[in-house]
Amino acid sequence: MRSAAAIIFLFLSTGLAAQAQSDNQLAINPVDSIKTDSIQVVEKPLTEEELLEKARIEKLLLEKLDKKYGFRDVQLGTHIKFFKKTKREWQEEDDYNCRRATDKLSINGMPLTEIVYGFHKGRLNHIYITAPGIENSRELLRYFQSVYGPGKLVYEETEEFDNMVEWAGKKVILTYSEVASKKEGFFHFFAADK
Repeated sequence: MRSAAAIIFLFLSTGLAAQAQSDNQLAINPVDSIKTDSIQVVEKPLTEEELLEKARIEKLLLEKLDKKYGFRDVQLGTHIKFFKKTKREWQEEDDYNCRRATDKLSINGMPLTEIVYGFHKGRLNHIYITAPGIENSRELLRYFQSVYGPGKLVYEETEEFDNMVEWAGKKVILTYSEVASKKEGFFHFFAADK
């Protein structure tokens, strides 16, 4: 058994050494570079054909986001009169936020802190989803990445957010923002500018 383990170790270590000595630069998926305590996955550079296929798949996933045009059973632009059992929590002129008593506060078994619906002039304009704790937030991030693709890491550093990922469809934009100081992350669905 020990000799088999030694052979596997030797094979892996020589393969990694050869990879490190090659002239090809390793590419890191920008979404994987979000600050985390886990090990980053290093990928080989993709061929031109693989890049085209990846772009095609990502485009299809973003089209899925546009087709959904909202979250669960609601679509952006829906009038408030179609929302049942809502409670207004904040209002300023034509803008207000509501919550629904009927919302299940979990996605795919992952807990949520809240789902808030933002309205402008009576129409649904934004949907905010907050997950408790960075671990839960990042797990939910991986879930949305499995549904809508990897998204793009937003590189502009801000004092407010530690990490931000964006999925920009033609009709809908979804963002993930992480606030490590508050130990939470939140997702924001809103209509793209026309």
